[in-house]
Amino acid sequence: MNYKKILLITPPVQTELGPVRPSIGLGYLSQVLVDSKIEHCVFDMLLGYSVGELLQKIAEFKPDLLGISLFSNKYKTAYAALAEVRRAFPELCIVAGGPHVSCLREELLADCPEIDYGVYLEGEAALLDLCNGMDPEKIGNLIFRKSGKIVVNPPRAFISDLDVLGFPKYERFDIEKYISERAIISSRGCPHSCTYCAVKVVMGRQVRLRSPKSVADELEYWYKKGYRQFSFQDDNFILTENRAAGIFDEITARGMRDLLLRCAGARADMLSRNILERMQRVGFKTIAIGAEVGNNRMLEVVKKGERFEDIEFAVKTACELGFDVYLNFLAGVPFETLADIEDSVNFALKYPVFYAEWSNIIPYPGTEMYEWLKGKGYLLKQPEEYLNTCFTTSTEPVFETPELPYAVRKKLLVFLKKVRVRVLRRGMRLRLERQGIPKVVSHILSYIISSDAINKYLFQNKVRRMADFIRFRLYMRKSKVSGNKT
Repeated sequence: MNYKKILLITPPVQTELGPVRPSIGLGYLSQVLVDSKIEHCVFDMLLGYSVGELLQKIAEFKPDLLGISLFSNKYKTAYAALAEVRRAFPELCIVAGGPHVSCLREELLADCPEIDYGVYLEGEAALLDLCNGMDPEKIGNLIFRKSGKIVVNPPRAFISDLDVLGFPKYERFDIEKYISERAIISSRGCPHSCTYCAVKVVMGRQVRLRSPKSVADELEYWYKKGYRQFSFQDDNFILTENRAAGIFDEITARGMRDLLLRCAGARADMLSRNILERMQRVGFKTIAIGAEVGNNRMLEVVKKGERFEDIEFAVKTACELGFDVYLNFLAGVPFETLADIEDSVNFALKYPVFYAEWSNIIPYPGTEMYEWLKGKGYLLKQPEEYLNTCFTTSTEPVFETPELPYAVRKKLLVFLKKVRVRVLRRGMRLRLERQGIPKVVSHILSYIISSDAINKYLFQNKVRRMADFIRFRLYMRKSKVSGNKT
């Protein structure tokens, strides 16, 4: 069966951040449909649309295929929405993709009978095959039902040349409803073996890199439309120094100036001083480094494949160069003790980083850590409960270990939230002072902004758009002053 009208949606799952940016995954799927001249539209329910409004959209647009991107967090909310869709439109075919599908595979269709097809790993080619009427049994990465049984087709080869996909232009999105910063993904896959991470389950271990030209083309497309703020959302943006240098060269050669760039993920062992300096020259102001733990013993436990000396060098150097450094930690991985946690806290306080977060660990099915905890009987809740009720920002433990039993772990999560505020308060004060704000004013503002209530409010879209605009103007003013002095 050919599908000629596609409705792509995100589930109605509200987050603390709100709908900050359009979904990159749906953006790529939408773009391949645009390029293939297949009629479709996008309905991002994270923008606050209700299930009733979704049903109205379906009635108006009359799609013959509904595609939904599923995440494991609050997946039951998505299932409930699909059940309402099925009751209202029993003939509508539903296909699901996204990380949740890649983690669960056949369990997805068993748990949610409303879903007709699942697509695991990469979805662009499988979606096109499905729309073009290919026999489901011949579509790689597809999960479907046949004679009452769930069939999981073999995986298809990963897209080795990501440049052939182009990049998302979000033509079917309500682009004006998001913040003005555009998000970019320049790679797929991860070769590392971190016990806690589901990236390799979702996108595979085979690393594929977009070319520097392709990345610069995407930047330039938005640059010409007036955008100056970009966030690289790769799990590890600096995968190879040569490729990163090529991107920086392209940015410089094309004359893209006055950029405010963020790096949302980088491994410290790839951050040489040369790379950090080059990042800074093309406009990177923020860099997030995944430390995860506070010493070499724990790095070996989580199989990070890094030395803590490399992490310390990267953080120290980035702070010296004036980056806003974000540090990401995990709160209480297996075998971690209170002394190990103290090491991570002391490290976050040692350098003038802007922000440090200790995540309440959510063991995702398919990860090594989940299998180990499940085998040891250390899970305090089952996945169907904690994936729908617990979050990385909450203080309710999902598991316990002999080193950190439940009561200790719960107090620890509360304590680490206070440390986060302390680090943010200091980081905000230093940022304001660097922008030329008087010390007394910076001190007062840092206390106000770092409070949980105000901080959450600042992440709302309308407020964040204004805050990002002010921040951009302050950075540009500082850059021009610095340029004049030199």
